[in-house]
Amino acid sequence: MIKQLDNNLYTFEIPLPGSPLKWINTYVIKGNPGEKNLLVDTGFNRPECLQALLKGMEELQINPRQTNVFLTHCHSDHTGNAPALAKLGCQVFMGATAHQLQLRNTWPIKHKRALKEGVSQSVLKRMFVSNPAIMYAPEPYSAIELQEGDRLNYGGYNLSCVSTPGHTPGHMCLYDEKKKLMFLGDHVLFDITPNISIWTEMPDALGDYFSSLIKVKKMPVVMALPGHRTTGNMTMVERINELFVHHRMRLEETENIIQKHPGLNAYQIAGKMTWKIRSKNWEEFPPGQQWFAVGETMTHLDYLLARGRIDRWEDKEGNRTYYVEP
Repeated sequence: MIKQLDNNLYTFEIPLPGSPLKWINTYVIKGNPGEKNLLVDTGFNRPECLQALLKGMEELQINPRQTNVFLTHCHSDHTGNAPALAKLGCQVFMGATAHQLQLRNTWPIKHKRALKEGVSQSVLKRMFVSNPAIMYAPEPYSAIELQEGDRLNYGGYNLSCVSTPGHTPGHMCLYDEKKKLMFLGDHVLFDITPNISIWTEMPDALGDYFSSLIKVKKMPVVMALPGHRTTGNMTMVERINELFVHHRMRLEETENIIQKHPGLNAYQIAGKMTWKIRSKNWEEFPPGQQWFAVGETMTHLDYLLARGRIDRWEDKEGNRTYYVEP
C-alpha cells in the first residue's frame, strides 16, 4: 500500500521472504513536471521483491526512464533489484565506497576470520547454506558514484549525501537540511537494532558506527525515514541515545564474560551473550541469526581490543582467544 508522507514524498513496503527483517521501506520522491523521480532502495533479487517494487512504481505512475535510484548501502535487501531497474532505464546512484565494495566478493575473507574465531566449518556451512543475503544478492552492476556533500535535487527536496560508515563501510544517508528530513537506510533503525558486523575495510566497525551516530545526531531531523520497520513515537535523538546505551551495555557484558571465563573464542563468547532470540540454547539458534550474533560479538571484541580493555592470544594456527589482564 502506498503511503504519502509529504509533498511529492511516498513510501511502500517490499516483502523480504526468509528474512527476520520482514520488509524494506522503499521511498519515492516524485519529480516536479520536467524533473526525474528518485527511488531509494530496492529489495532482494527475487521475483516477489521485484514484483512488489514494480507494482509500487506503477501505482505511483513513475516511468523507469525518468527515475533515478539511490542505494543507501551494499546489502542485498537494499540493492538486489538495482540491475533489473537499470535494464528498464533507471540510473543508479550509490556512495563510491559502497559501489566499489559490491564489485568484490567479501564473504571468503569473513569466513576465514570466523574460522579463526572459533566457528567450525560445519557451523559456518549451516550459517550460509540458505543465507538470503547471499542467495538474493544482485549481479555486479554499474552505478554513478557519490561522495560526501554531493547534492541530489528532486521534487522540491535538496538532498545532501552524508557518509555514515558502521553498518557497512560505504553506508550513506540523504539529508534535507531545510525540511529536516533524512533517508536513513540501516544507519538508525527504531524497532530493531542495526547489525554491526566485521569488515576488512573497517578494523573498528563499532567505533566507526559510534562516530557516524554522533555525526547525524548533530543534524536536526524531524522526519526520520528508516530502511526497515517504523519510527514509532520516538525522535531520532532519543533513538540514537538508546543505540549508544545498547552497545555500551553489550560491551560491558562482553568484558564481564571474558573476565569470568578467560580463554574463550568469539563463538563461545557469543554463546554466553544475551540475545532476544526465541531459542532454547545457543546451539539451537537459527543459523542466520547465529551469524549475526557472532559477527556483532567480533565487532565488540575489536572495539575493546582497540582501546586496551581486553587482550587476544593467537596460537600457531591463528586461532584466537580472549583475556582481560588482571
